[in-house]
Amino acid sequence: MKLRIWLFLGIVIVLFLACGPKVIIPPEIDLTKYEHIGLIGFNCNAEGNMDEFVTRHFLMTIRAYQHDAEVIELGSVDEVLESVQVEQIDSKVVHAIGQKYNVNAIFTGNLEITEIQPLDVLYSRRLFPDARPISSKTSIEGKRVKAIVKVWITARLWETEQGGTVWRRSDRGEDMVDQVSVLSGGKVVFDARDPRKAFWDLVNPLVKKLCTDFKTKSVRIQEYHQ
Repeated sequence: MKLRIWLFLGIVIVLFLACGPKVIIPPEIDLTKYEHIGLIGFNCNAEGNMDEFVTRHFLMTIRAYQHDAEVIELGSVDEVLESVQVEQIDSKVVHAIGQKYNVNAIFTGNLEITEIQPLDVLYSRRLFPDARPISSKTSIEGKRVKAIVKVWITARLWETEQGGTVWRRSDRGEDMVDQVSVLSGGKVVFDARDPRKAFWDLVNPLVKKLCTDFKTKSVRIQEYHQ
């Protein structure tokens, strides 16, 4: 019995020495100071409801990192711009949006599909190495294949008093998905009818890295003083 106790204490001491005491570092951006924050839906050039999926995942991540931050969904980019009767966002428009929705800061974001490279599933070779996504709002039927999809995601936090940018971050990523339709002539259409299934492995780590500045961190004291 005593031997087990000493073994347990020994393991605890080893773990303590290995890990060391830690210090909590607050997030680089404290959202609570803005009281009311608006979130305009991410703009996305992909088919399906990818824009809604990314917006919800971004919001969930922000709330997970800062529980006390009040973030309110304002709607899509088109809906918000129409509400203030303008066509694009700038500092003056941000100020007008802040007054209309009674928010002190606004999140905006964009997810761009920068490249789609369909793959031959049987032979794992690239069919159309120079293929790019094409814009289409209609239902298109074609041969569905897996493809390497590359994306660029960016987000910005504006303060509405002066309309200035207080935070901005972007990142790139790629993953293989099976939500691509290939048409005659080598044209391809990205079609994420189920974005969670199609893009979770790509979007999830990208959004988390995008929100790193809002996360509380813990590091060992010796690392903190280096």
